[in-house]
Order: sequence, then C-alpha cells, then structure tokens
Amino acid sequence: MVCNFYGIYIPEDKKRFQVAQENDLVKICDYLKTDVSKLKQAKIEVFDSREGKQSADPHHSISRASARFGETTIYRYWVPGDDIHFPHETTHLVAHTWTKPYSWEVELDTWDNKKIKKTLELVSTSFMQEGLAIAVDDIVFGRKLLEEGELKFIDDWCREQKEQMPKSLLGVINLAGFGSFPNKVVVPFSASFSKYLLQTFGVDKYKEMYVALREINTPEENVKSIERIYQQQENELFGGWSRSLGL
Repeated sequence: MVCNFYGIYIPEDKKRFQVAQENDLVKICDYLKTDVSKLKQAKIEVFDSREGKQSADPHHSISRASARFGETTIYRYWVPGDDIHFPHETTHLVAHTWTKPYSWEVELDTWDNKKIKKTLELVSTSFMQEGLAIAVDDIVFGRKLLEEGELKFIDDWCREQKEQMPKSLLGVINLAGFGSFPNKVVVPFSASFSKYLLQTFGVDKYKEMYVALREINTPEENVKSIERIYQQQENELFGGWSRSLGL
C-alpha cells in the first residue's frame, strides 16, 4: 500500500501513518480471509485540508475519506493529532477484490451541493457495502459509530432505536430504500445485521452472499439471493438478528 502526502507532513508522521494503514490492512484481510497481496497496488492520497481531499476525489464527496474502486485508491483528509486509523475505507477496497465488478450508473451528491452522474464499479449493494465496513470497524477494531455527533456501538444504536428500525430487508437492500431512512437509523442497522451474519454463519458464507447482490437487481431478487444462500427466509434471518440484540 502506497501513501502519497499533499501538504505539510514531517517524515515521522508519514512513516507512522503508513505503518498504521499497512497494519490495519493485514488485520482486515486476516478476518475477511482475503489475500493481502491483492491490495499491493492500493494507494492512499493523503491531504492536510478537507478542501484538498474534496478537489482531488473524483466524486468530490464531502466525506473525510473515500474509497474509489477503479483506481484502487483512498482519498483521505488527515492531520497529525487526528485518529491515524480509518479502516472503514480499506475494508471497501478489500471487499472489492472478491469478484468481478458490475457497472451501475448513479447520480451522486458533491461537497458543493452539485449533482454528478457517475458509472460505478460495484460488487454488492450500498446497504451491504456500508454494513460490512462498519461491522468490521466494530468486530476487528472495536470502533464505535459516529452519527449526528454521537459515538455508540452499532448494536446499542439499534437497541435504542428499535421502533425506528427497518421491518424488512426489502425496504433497504437497494440504494433507493437505503437512502430513504435517516442515516442514524439505517447505517447502524446495516452494520449490525452484517455483524450478525458474519458471526453467526461465518465469513465464507457472508462473502458468497455479498457478491451475489446487485444494485441493478430488484430488491426482491436481492432478498431471494440472501434467502437462497443462507437457506432461511427473510423473516427468519430478521428474527435471528433481533433476538441476538434482545429486541
């Protein structure tokens, strides 16, 4: 993994950052049973201003860090003193190696409130993509989820908002449904549900399911894929997740 720095960084901080990213990558690959050598060409473009990151990022996203699959690159705003770790985006790159991607055209929001159309290369749906990355944050790194200025573990987010949680996968499995819920509800749900699948049925089964889903499929087709792979009906999986949290 190569790190390129744009801004004022001393050599010691560059080295510290590089080592942290490489260590995080190894931990993620170990847990997700992925050959770390598949990411040897991965890059992290590191900027000392958010504006620098936003301008360089091909999608001009407002976020502090963004993974771009076509170039196997993470664009990240980081200054010494901030948390050096951010495994979320690295998990996205790792999962993208699991199968041949499909193309999907979508309209994206940008940092300056514009809309741009992009053809993305994906290997799953946005629901599973975010769910996996945040589940790995929780399982492997013990990191809490920040939503609306509050830091909580994903399962606690779900327990505290149990009345607002989605009542089925059909309504969230594709981007249209995923984006119809408030972030602080649907994001922890996606992560907690992925965590349940990973810890209950194992990583191999999860990977098989993950790459079977497509934004270009209907929600019904995607849920059928989940049911086929786990050999359970949607309501059974949903019930298992709910019971695992004591809901």
